[in-house]
Amino acid sequence: MGYPFDPKEPLPVPLSTGAAAAVLEGRRALLPEWIDASRALVVRLGELSRWEPPEMLLESPSHGLIHMSTISSCGDLTPFEMIGYKPFDLFLTVYCAEYMFSDVGGTWVLDEDAGSPTLGRFLIGGYDGDATVDVYAAVTAFLNEPEGRDLSSLLESLQEAMGAPVGVHDTSYP
Repeated sequence: MGYPFDPKEPLPVPLSTGAAAAVLEGRRALLPEWIDASRALVVRLGELSRWEPPEMLLESPSHGLIHMSTISSCGDLTPFEMIGYKPFDLFLTVYCAEYMFSDVGGTWVLDEDAGSPTLGRFLIGGYDGDATVDVYAAVTAFLNEPEGRDLSSLLESLQEAMGAPVGVHDTSYP
């Protein structure tokens, strides 16, 4: 499964008002499935990372920060994708989202704001602030950076966009 919706084209174009409403209704119905799939992918990431139990990564995403940072900093992700981390952009998206939910709060939400450039996309939101954050777009931009990418910087930019205190909590080591 890839990320559900292409960030470059959140809704099919052109759309009549009725068609837009139908697409949004379908995506609204898909949201609980996406939330479950996202959580299942983080557990799968825990399995790939050899966490015991793998659900620990879902319960405490900050435990996997060093592991995910190491992979993310690599220029060529092919070796990781060959052993199961494919598609890595999706794994990193759901990992970052769960990290934010654990650190800041919130959940996946559907952008239904007709004036928004992310209309029809699943975003992170529902925390104390009013803003929503397109974590997939942030991850995509991050992965387009050269080798040596810093996952902590990505997480801090997400915290800032959410209006939360900035600072990554690494609990990778006991």
